[in-house]
Amino acid sequence: MKAIGFDIIFSYSANRFPALDAQYDRGFYDALARHHDRLVLARSARQPVAAPVEAAVYDLDADAGNDEPAAIAFAELNPDSDGVQRRVGPHLRALDGQLLPTFSAALLARAQAPAMPDPVLLAPAAPLETIPTYRLVDVLRCLDQQPAAVAEAFSGKVVLIGSNLPEEDRKRTPDRFMPQPMARQAKSGECRLGRLGPSHAEGETTPGVFVHAAAVHSVLTGNLIRPVPLIGRASAAVLASAGGSLLGFAVAPWLAVLGVAALATACFGLAAVVLAFGFWFPVTVPAAAAIVSMVLAYLVRFLVEERRRRRVQYAFSHYLAPSIVERLAESEAELRLGGERREITVMFADLSGFTALSTRLPPEELMAVTNTYHAMMVEAVEATGGYVNQFLGDAVMAIWGAPLADPDHAASAARAALRIVEKIMQAKAEADVQGVPGYAVKIGINTGPAVVGNVGAPKRYNYTAVGETVNIAARLESVPEDYGCRIVVGPATAAAIADRFVLCELDWIKVKGKDEAFSVFQLIGERSTAESAQMRYREQYGSGLKRYRAGDFAAAEDIWRQQATGSIGGSPLFSPPLIMARRCADLKSAPPAVWDGVFVKTSK
Repeated sequence: MKAIGFDIIFSYSANRFPALDAQYDRGFYDALARHHDRLVLARSARQPVAAPVEAAVYDLDADAGNDEPAAIAFAELNPDSDGVQRRVGPHLRALDGQLLPTFSAALLARAQAPAMPDPVLLAPAAPLETIPTYRLVDVLRCLDQQPAAVAEAFSGKVVLIGSNLPEEDRKRTPDRFMPQPMARQAKSGECRLGRLGPSHAEGETTPGVFVHAAAVHSVLTGNLIRPVPLIGRASAAVLASAGGSLLGFAVAPWLAVLGVAALATACFGLAAVVLAFGFWFPVTVPAAAAIVSMVLAYLVRFLVEERRRRRVQYAFSHYLAPSIVERLAESEAELRLGGERREITVMFADLSGFTALSTRLPPEELMAVTNTYHAMMVEAVEATGGYVNQFLGDAVMAIWGAPLADPDHAASAARAALRIVEKIMQAKAEADVQGVPGYAVKIGINTGPAVVGNVGAPKRYNYTAVGETVNIAARLESVPEDYGCRIVVGPATAAAIADRFVLCELDWIKVKGKDEAFSVFQLIGERSTAESAQMRYREQYGSGLKRYRAGDFAAAEDIWRQQATGSIGGSPLFSPPLIMARRCADLKSAPPAVWDGVFVKTSK
């Protein structure tokens, strides 16, 4: 072998471990010392080689007066601005301006090869991992069984030893889009030097040792890639810019985009052609010049249309949520049918008393009162990042987590619900004092997966959410009326917000459209502002619920009646105990033959 490079940093000696022999690494150090003139050991700026290892490769004559032995070099690789490793240089510049040898350059020097250019451009014709690669265990096995096979494979070569683990020292390289070769591994126990295939084919990264190997191979074979002269690159950029400008001024936007895409494709084709002649043509500058020129030209045309677009946007904002209008204005891709699966929270808020008011008020006044209360709900929804999906007569459907992402959508919906109850019940109290019509409110909230997107016909559609999560939320809207509270949330919502909100499990229920029973919870308030009475309420209600589910209706009734007549009993938020006490009285008088503790809701 001409030279051997270890792209592994020997940063410590095994001799230091008490459990091992104090001379455990002696054989390794002796081998390094014997062959130090053909070795290169990797180090990094932050991780030097261990002192015993450095001493083993130190040459008293050649390395005298140097900071480090010539057998140690820096393995750092500096990628381009986009994170792709396209070049390898012979030196790294230290903070003090000193030039430090790189691993690849040191290997070439050990192999007495031509000096390494600055830089070596990586433009491989095949994936880097097609460089002959073998498992170390196979090499060691063959050294014992057939040393001649090892000599044949490595004679006259520069050999690099490194790691190809999928999670260690991986680099993005220019070959990441090339199809990777299949692996051909040797069978266990046999001396067969089978070349390895890709170490992580689906990862689009390459082990760093292959980057060094590619640079060394390019120098040894003389297959060096040179950049296209500056005048050629500048001419290509000017021509691409002129073409982009012409497209932006002359044709429709989609045609201009296609034209610029064609120009970019032509640049890639040109790069492939000149690469075959040993020249590297960077396509980024001409492609970017074409795109920027096309955009600037189109913006000049677009200025007149912008004012009209803003008028349309303002008009639609009265009918759609601002977030939806913004998405429509930014991307025409939103103007089509279809959806995506997302985790969201859905709220249905219903104005109680609408039917009664509709018989007593003229339509104009009824609409004015309803819109006033709707405005309160919309304000609370949008203040917490939600999207008012639609108005359903006296009800509002709102979504959190779509169209705008919200990782804490369940908590946002809970805060909106509490704010809605506070505002509407305050308005209702003021309306009652003044003797004018007003509404109360009941709210159902559910969290889970749903399909969100544009639903409807090709020429008329609406951004909404569909799925079981939405259906259950709609069913939960009427549940507060069954328990005498204002806000009911489903189990997934409760699980997501239990650490920040005061919740009280009300019951197990079954609703139309879902065969399985599930828990429903009363949302009382935020823990940060919770009062001790609210916490006691939850605990006492839970005691009654435990007896109720056990079929001890008398004990449950006593607990809930005592709770209903307590100091908090006058608040409508705390009337579930009274409802449940009455239910227990009915169950005592006519006990069910089979009791599972589930309340079956027969109406929507």
